[in-house]
Amino acid sequence: MPEDDNLVCIPEEMLKTVFNALPTGIYFCDTNYIIRFINNAYADYLGAKPEDIIGKSVKDFIPGTRAPIVIQSGVAELGDLGPLASDGKGKTLIVNRIPVRNGSGEVCGMISQALFSDPSELKATAAKIEQLGRTVKFFKEQIKSVLSARYSLDDILGKSDVIIRAKELISVYARTDTPILIQGVTGVGKELFANALHVASTRSDGPFVCINCGAIPHELFESELFGYSSGAFTGAKKEGKMGKIELANKGTLFLDEVGEMPLSAQVKLLRILDDKMISRLGSNNPVRVDFRLVVATNRNLKAMIREGGFREDLYYRLSAMSVMIPPLCERRQDIPIIVQSIIEKLDRGDLTISPEAMDILISYNWPGNVRELRNVVERAASFCSGGAIEPKDLPADIVNIVVSESELPCQNSLPEIRNQNERQLIMDVLSREDWNMVRTAKTLGISRATLYEKLKKYNISRPRNDDRESHGPTSDFSV
Repeated sequence: MPEDDNLVCIPEEMLKTVFNALPTGIYFCDTNYIIRFINNAYADYLGAKPEDIIGKSVKDFIPGTRAPIVIQSGVAELGDLGPLASDGKGKTLIVNRIPVRNGSGEVCGMISQALFSDPSELKATAAKIEQLGRTVKFFKEQIKSVLSARYSLDDILGKSDVIIRAKELISVYARTDTPILIQGVTGVGKELFANALHVASTRSDGPFVCINCGAIPHELFESELFGYSSGAFTGAKKEGKMGKIELANKGTLFLDEVGEMPLSAQVKLLRILDDKMISRLGSNNPVRVDFRLVVATNRNLKAMIREGGFREDLYYRLSAMSVMIPPLCERRQDIPIIVQSIIEKLDRGDLTISPEAMDILISYNWPGNVRELRNVVERAASFCSGGAIEPKDLPADIVNIVVSESELPCQNSLPEIRNQNERQLIMDVLSREDWNMVRTAKTLGISRATLYEKLKKYNISRPRNDDRESHGPTSDFSV
């Protein structure tokens, strides 16, 4: 069968019907500038009937026509102003002028398409497009804000050695794309560290997608993580759904409570980490994904491996880089800093905390860690009737525990506990600030005079074997 037999021939009358149905004007003229076809819309612009225009020169109806220029140059003119009158007083159209070529590539005429009957229509359309652009931008910003990390390293409060070391590790890990395992008991701020890691990384402009593995039913977990295609299962959305891994493309995926992840999902996650390809449930079309994985847990994953609750190969894939977040009881010197930050965020500028109340907070073991401390301080601020939080404003069970422990034979009284804690805090800051009095006083939030008084009170002096003693006998401290 000849190839031409496959062509569909459309009757001329049908073509005319189609073109006349268009709301925009169209005409075609040949190389002699004779109009060979014009639809009703364009004829209306010219104020005549199509049969009165066809066969006549376009110059008779549009004196300033650019048809000769387009036909001779063979170059299209798109979105140009096309005045219908040479004096500029008539209607002005927004037009496309497109040269038409024959089978040999030679220009055989020109099509003129009127996009708008008036520049004001173009302005109105442009305004609509601009409004749509602003709307799209708004929703993009909303999505970005939802998928953005909320905290940085500066939000991790504390000056204890253990917390400084943890922050240093996060800074180092942020420069890599290796999966990170964050470990720590409940309430220490594992999500805070995950946020800070993302912000410090090269992926900070990308999304930060967080999943609490313990909050998703096992039967729905894979559809949440990997997504699904249309008709993947009963109740699935007909348009399908993007999974959290795809959503984290070019950014960071944070799996909190990763020890709660189903074993079936662990197998798939391990494969995705290896080949960076993901297939939605019910789909055979894998797509490439580029994300950084950060996981956190308060469980002993090695013990879970022995019990068959966690895959060993996935554990070693995740634990190449890990950081242990210390509990609050191991960094008591950070408690005053954290408490002050909590009070400041309550927008209670006049509120302080009494030394006796602070002693109790420092002495308590905080099994719920920073999360529990925040709740206690916020509660105390609500109960506080004066300008300072007092022991009576603190939960009775916490006060009773601290008091009962202080009454044991091997324990000290609250004032003694306070003095011991304050002395230790001063010693820690002095050591970290290289015994510089100015920086130490600033870090502690006191004057140099007060600092010297406390050094005398607690009988604190720089160790005599300090190498810096050789710098001169004039002072025990560097300024």
